[in-house]
Amino acid sequence: FDSSGNRHSQESCEQSQWSLPDEADNGLLHLPGSLAMAKTNSPNTGSSQFYIVPDDSTPSHLDGVHTVFGKVISGMEHVTAISEVDTPNSTPQNDGSGDTPINEVRLMHVTVND
Repeated sequence: FDSSGNRHSQESCEQSQWSLPDEADNGLLHLPGSLAMAKTNSPNTGSSQFYIVPDDSTPSHLDGVHTVFGKVISGMEHVTAISEVDTPNSTPQNDGSGDTPINEVRLMHVTVND
């Protein structure tokens, strides 16, 4: 999605035009509510994709790998709801992490505090 909320095609998302330097050594950990930059296995490949760690997860294996740059300070119930949507691979044995939701999920309003 671009800043106006318009969906990009898969082809346009395969390689970003912009990338950010890794800052995974900033001392911030992947705790519930953490906001972090998604990237490939290559260095400095963070761009426009991010994720929020849900309440029932502590993916410490991502500490020092992906840059944590923020934290949800209210509305974690919405993060939980998003983390529980059906995905093509969600089964009792597999929580579907990394899958695209079957039904589109949109963030309609976000407030950034500094």
